[in-house]
Amino acid sequence: MSVTQEIKSRLDIVDIVSEQVPLRRSGRNFSGFCPFHPNTRTPAFYVFPETQTWHCFGECAEGGDLFNYVMKKEGWDFKETLKHLAKRAGVVLEEVDPEVKRRRKAEDKLVDLLTTAADYFHQLLFYAPQAEEARRYVAGRELTTETIDTFRLGFALNSWDACRTHFNDQGYSDEELLEVGLLTEHQERGTRYDRFRNRLMIPLRDVDGRVVGFGARTLEKDGIPKYLNSPQTALFDKSRLLYGLDTAKRSIREAREVVIVEGYMDVMQGWQAGFRNIVAQMGTALTGDQLRILKRYTKRFILALDPDAAGIKATMRSLQVARENLDREYEPSFDARGLVQHEGRLQAEIHIVTLPEGYDPDKLIRTNPARWPEVLSKAKPVTAYVIEVATRDLDLNDAKAKSAVAQQVLPLIKDISDPVEREHYRQQLARALRVDERTLRMVQLPQEGDRSRPYVTPPPPPEESFPQPDNATKIIGDREIASVPKDKRVTNLLRQCLEHPRLIIQVNQSLLRQEQLAVSEDDFILPEDGLILTIIYERADQAAVVTIEEMCDSLDSVLLERMEMLLALPASSDTVGPRLPDRLAMSVLDVRLSKAKAEIKQLQQLMRDAQDLEQATPNPARLYWSRINELLLAVKWINKAKDATSASGQRRAEQGNGR
Repeated sequence: MSVTQEIKSRLDIVDIVSEQVPLRRSGRNFSGFCPFHPNTRTPAFYVFPETQTWHCFGECAEGGDLFNYVMKKEGWDFKETLKHLAKRAGVVLEEVDPEVKRRRKAEDKLVDLLTTAADYFHQLLFYAPQAEEARRYVAGRELTTETIDTFRLGFALNSWDACRTHFNDQGYSDEELLEVGLLTEHQERGTRYDRFRNRLMIPLRDVDGRVVGFGARTLEKDGIPKYLNSPQTALFDKSRLLYGLDTAKRSIREAREVVIVEGYMDVMQGWQAGFRNIVAQMGTALTGDQLRILKRYTKRFILALDPDAAGIKATMRSLQVARENLDREYEPSFDARGLVQHEGRLQAEIHIVTLPEGYDPDKLIRTNPARWPEVLSKAKPVTAYVIEVATRDLDLNDAKAKSAVAQQVLPLIKDISDPVEREHYRQQLARALRVDERTLRMVQLPQEGDRSRPYVTPPPPPEESFPQPDNATKIIGDREIASVPKDKRVTNLLRQCLEHPRLIIQVNQSLLRQEQLAVSEDDFILPEDGLILTIIYERADQAAVVTIEEMCDSLDSVLLERMEMLLALPASSDTVGPRLPDRLAMSVLDVRLSKAKAEIKQLQQLMRDAQDLEQATPNPARLYWSRINELLLAVKWINKAKDATSASGQRRAEQGNGR
């Protein structure tokens, strides 16, 4: 039995949920009002004691096990949730092996160094005579002392060795200062000097609140770059970091949406004004890793763009336009197609809002905070936004211009996961261009190369519940608890992709051909399996090869235990064979089919129970009908995809094409 399963065997999800949600018995299960969205009429939130799972059949349409519930309710990540539930269940988390402990101790020392550095810079900002200009800058941004303290703003002296000398005196070596990016080494001369000089220092913290690097704004009129970040280190990876998430995650959960901006000051100004569900991206464009991290807290993302960011015609000429911003060290880019694909992959909602001319979030919130929620309320889905931008001021008498817009927008529409949405936006584009919709269907789009990760979903996308597979069970008290899932379809997929990470891309391509969603965390029951999938995606994206041993060194004991179990399974000898990706895709489809059928059975039972509750709740059975119909349609599409993916199905397709 794994650690997570042992914890769940000692805790009853009904007890945990009922501490915060009033529940009442509904047949064999318990019902109540969902804590994750406003509802006061029909109790659409159910807890299932037999499977130790929960599901909301209302607005949020989500579900999971005890871990998923606590993570969603508290805004915690897996590590925080594991520690909390283990303590409550009386389960002792085992320490990892001595070598890994040694490495983590060394990492902790580097984190301590960065935390101490943040305090050092913070004190300089308040008390150093040389920091007067920095204090004037902060005052000009109208940041309060509370905000300055919360985000630990600081100041780096205009010196080549002040920071180095200070921390050498504290017992830190030059090598450690180089390792965390506080020192820079001249490659030719071999000299070492402070990386940050005469800059406003902004500590960059990970989701756990640990300082992992710095963003530093120049205080010189013509200083270049405007913002200088820490270099890539073992602790700092800007592609997986979101500025302000550590202070925003609870508010994101409560607001049920996250607003993504581009600048550090945007986040601070929002926090100061009470808008605390704001984070800033840390690179030229949002990455899949960043969005996967955010999805732990919400499925609704709003990108707040400056008026010159994507609302200009140049954007539509490339859909990857970069623009300058005085307070950025980089040129953020707007990748509409990437966002649409991320939507499908994550089963999320990504909306775009353009700020009023002459405003960024910092300035808008500072000068007129009441306008901020008004602006956000006008956010539009990515495709709708792109169609509006592309056709704005378009000369409808210019046939070539209309054709160019169609060539640019149709690939986005093609990538939309839901078929109803695809048709909606194709019709919208046809109306905007004043052409017949059938004409758009005839447009020949250029052939593209192999895309690294296709994100498409079946129509309609099933929101799986989390039924347990056929496992060995254990009796705890008067209830059955499933032990570690023995579903070889899941373990084999993870095992093969751990050995050959880019295999997951081929599996997704196989699913894409059948208009199925790429493999996601929702395809797994154990939370640690979902996290291992995230690691696989990261390895598939990395140019440099990260060995399995190096990867295991960075894992917590629970993930390490699961990883070792998976790696003990035999790897496939058919890794280069053409059929392996299809076989693994078939496994994914089988798992989804099992989940859909299990949820249908679950809903049918709820409908039978609901017959006894007609007086208490207004027609609760109606709540389940639409969901059952969705699932039945999903089952149909999954079976169709399975047939087409099978070897016999592919042979029929080849014969039909005259091959």
